[in-house]
Amino acid sequence: MKHNEATFLPVDMDVQTLVELTDRLVFAKTGKHLDSLQREVLKSTLLGKKYPEIAEDSHRKYNHVKQVGSDLWQLLEDVLKEDDIKQSNVRSILEKWHFSHISNTANEWVNVNNNHISICGENRESPTHKNKSSPTPTNQNQNHTNPENNYDLSEAPDLYWLCDRHTELTTLKQWINENHTRIITILGLAGIGKSVLALQLIPQIKDKFDYIIWRNIDNYSTLEYLQTSIVNFLSPPDSSSQKTADFSPAKTTNNQLINYLRKYRCLLIFDNLQ
Repeated sequence: MKHNEATFLPVDMDVQTLVELTDRLVFAKTGKHLDSLQREVLKSTLLGKKYPEIAEDSHRKYNHVKQVGSDLWQLLEDVLKEDDIKQSNVRSILEKWHFSHISNTANEWVNVNNNHISICGENRESPTHKNKSSPTPTNQNQNHTNPENNYDLSEAPDLYWLCDRHTELTTLKQWINENHTRIITILGLAGIGKSVLALQLIPQIKDKFDYIIWRNIDNYSTLEYLQTSIVNFLSPPDSSSQKTADFSPAKTTNNQLINYLRKYRCLLIFDNLQ
């Protein structure tokens, strides 16, 4: 395969994927997630159940369940900019929206092209307790003689659920370990699982790097502040670089960063880089 040849990796789409996608779309529009009964009505409808069966399964009155469904379809009409959504056609409309806005194919795909990965949806495993992957020192003034102190994941989000991304992880590891790709972008809708994918990747490649640094771009108002933060972490304790980085001209800080990146093999992860 040529370096710039596009490859499409299939990912199974299921009812849960559509429910999660719908919940994110509703939240993006209204600021509120679907409640438990709305999710149950949607999920059961996508599984082909009608209101009487949904009411029986959920131990709710038929009229109440039907009204919740009717209100939900009206909400989705507003969210998706579609007309006449109802129980009989909601699945086809959601799938059509999903395909046209995310993958533009007849199945759900992850698009891999020119070192870009476009995330279309995730297959979640059972939620786990909130936990960070890998050691996550929060103090930038670390003793660099300890390899674990060379990881700064203090700005990474909590890894509170796992997703099945074996294919994408394999691709990323190949790009990094075998192809020595220097820049990789992970693309997708907000909340679709890009950060989780990066977090899952770190334990599998951490031995290949001298330093791993995660930075949330939302925390930095200028490029200079971002560069200074990275330089401060890479600088040995009590070094002149660390002491002066906060007060150095932008060009000096930039040169310091470049020198460190030439000296060490660093994995820099920039989150929320739109």
